[in-house]
Amino acid sequence: MNQNTTDVAIIGGGIIGCSIAYQLAKKQVNVLVIEKASRVGTEASWAGAGILTSHASTHEPYPELCRASLALYPTLATELKAETEIDIEFIRSGTLSVFFDEAEAAGLIGLAERRINRGFTAEVLTPEQVRQSEPAISKSIAGAVLFPEDGHVKNPKMVTALAKGAANLGTKFLFGNPMTGFVRENDRVIGVIVNSEVIHADKFVIAAGCWSGHLTGLLDLSLSISPVKGQIVLLETIPPIFQRIIDGLGIYIVPRADGKILLGATAEFVGFDKTTSVDGVKQMIDAAVEIAPQLAQSTFVQTWAGLRPYYKRGPCLGYLPGLDNVILASGHYKNGILLAPITGQLIAELITTGKPSLSLAPFELAAV
Repeated sequence: MNQNTTDVAIIGGGIIGCSIAYQLAKKQVNVLVIEKASRVGTEASWAGAGILTSHASTHEPYPELCRASLALYPTLATELKAETEIDIEFIRSGTLSVFFDEAEAAGLIGLAERRINRGFTAEVLTPEQVRQSEPAISKSIAGAVLFPEDGHVKNPKMVTALAKGAANLGTKFLFGNPMTGFVRENDRVIGVIVNSEVIHADKFVIAAGCWSGHLTGLLDLSLSISPVKGQIVLLETIPPIFQRIIDGLGIYIVPRADGKILLGATAEFVGFDKTTSVDGVKQMIDAAVEIAPQLAQSTFVQTWAGLRPYYKRGPCLGYLPGLDNVILASGHYKNGILLAPITGQLIAELITTGKPSLSLAPFELAAV
């Protein structure tokens, strides 16, 4: 591998790195994805619930980014199925955000009204209307707001599909060894060190989730991307009892086509700790049973935790300050699955044309 050369080296084989690789491969760019694990998508990309929601009512850059990415999903799901024979299980289910009291009602109904006034979708439902569509919901709710455009995917299958799609188009993957350093020449990055050997590339993309700050540190650039633990509970109900995502009491309930139900998720700033706790699991189960008492009779399957990359002004998208061939794509926090399609598209456009179809200026990392 001493003289290995590629057009673009992507460090990180999660959903963001694989999405970028797939979009670059479609543009006939030679790509190498470097992943320290033995396969793609072993961290937050696997652990997430696959929710695709965008409830904001403004036209600020971040909500616009989220909406643009959500709009890409129907076509992308069809495309990946045709190219890889993998069904990512994209379902435009909508989200029911339930409320139990006047304070919750005021906030959600106000949001719904603002969205409607600004041309976005939302619908305020009475308790009777909610239970007509979702009979398992508690009779104690005071109502709900329906966000009909929301959906979800089977995120582990999506990462696999993106990687397979990229590989089918020529992308190479290097598994099982971490990237340990950059090689510079005349203040320009010309290579990365993997297993004591150098891989040369024209451009480099750091897409390593909450480990991205460690990698930028190797370039003497401080980046405050923090791991945030999210615990998830997996239940099973046969037959399935929900059609939509249910949101309320600080949790979400995501129905899968196979009768599995995901409950999530905590948000814990506890470093790189992926252990699950009785307290975290209990809080989610208690809230879920209050929303839908029938869940008390469901089968408990398992629980796990993942680490989401949090950046206060995230996500970080664009060239690193002072380096014209090193790009950062990280800090997506809770919306990594949602934002994967648009991130892949925009970073591929940045690399190939220098002119992404949406401005990355609001998401660039400022020089410190």
